Amino acid sequence: MRKDPTLACLLNLLLVGIGHIYLGRMGKGLVILAMGIVLGMFVWVAIFPLIIWAMFDAYSTARRMNLSPGKAVADKSEMRKEG
Repeated sequence: MRKDPTLACLLNLLLVGIGHIYLGRMGKGLVILAMGIVLGMFVWVAIFPLIIWAMFDAYSTARRMNLSPGKAVADKSEMRKEG
């Protein structure tokens, strides 16, 4: 199932980590969400790099997933093992 990279990216602006959950990466999304909550409570300035990284990562993950429609390749490490 194709995922929209732009939507995955923009969902992280709404709530950091949600873009990864949209991609089916529940564990990674929840970890990013928890990091965002903790950083937001204590060091609010540090949340901005996390949001930018999460947006970029969700976008690039969606593009990789769309390139191999038969299987969801979500991590670069998985791509190296196969290729």
